[in-house]
Amino acid sequence: MPDWDGRGLPPVARARVDRFASSGLRTSLLSVPGAIGAEVAGFTPVGEVMGCVVERLGWTSGFGITPNQQAAIYADALRQGYRTALDRLRLEAEAIGADGVLGITTSVTRLDETMQEFVALGTAVRAETRQRPRRVFTTELPGQDVGKLMQAGWVPAAVAIGISAHTTFDYNMQYQTTMWAGNVEVDAHTRLVTEVRADARSQFRKTVQTTGADGAIVSRMSLDTWQLGEVAVAGVSSVFGTAIARFHSGKSAPTSALTILPLNRV
Repeated sequence: MPDWDGRGLPPVARARVDRFASSGLRTSLLSVPGAIGAEVAGFTPVGEVMGCVVERLGWTSGFGITPNQQAAIYADALRQGYRTALDRLRLEAEAIGADGVLGITTSVTRLDETMQEFVALGTAVRAETRQRPRRVFTTELPGQDVGKLMQAGWVPAAVAIGISAHTTFDYNMQYQTTMWAGNVEVDAHTRLVTEVRADARSQFRKTVQTTGADGAIVSRMSLDTWQLGEVAVAGVSSVFGTAIARFHSGKSAPTSALTILPLNRV
């Protein structure tokens, strides 16, 4: 494998781009309804694109590091993994002349006890218009949903992710989680899931704001918790979605808008 400094497209991705240029083959991960919806919105699929990164990911320990600081470091590492995978996907889409990527899926696979792979997959599309976007847009929405979104006067801007990790300590937990406690609320867990979900939504909102979008569509949320001994619990919450920008303020966008396609809005 050629030397690579971690910036730009990985050599394997560059090889995919070269094969695309030489073969002219157009591939797509879109379903039939998704492909038709993309066509209605004025997009033509030009190829599958992918971004990935492998990170050492774990609970960082060290002198003077508090559990909540450990949680913050862990959340930052998760954000970096998703961000890197999405950035590499977008770079590959740019390299094949795409204007956007539809139907993006993101996943994390544990390779061993410490290594995890972040992967982003999607279908790069090109707009059949004279206008070109300032940058490649990305969305988890499938083609049919993008078509409906644009008919309502909105355009996808970027995949947005909010991630938060917290820890909570409560000495009552050792009594509330025993078999003799009965069916009772576990206060530490309630506080944790409430706080970590709220912060993940806040992080998601901040991510959307950085794109300059007008709103967002949440596509999925996740929550994972685990105990830290008898009196503490940790948790990670994630919010995934698409930042969207408005280009028409009426009840529905005029049909011509699908031809003009205001890609300069994103």
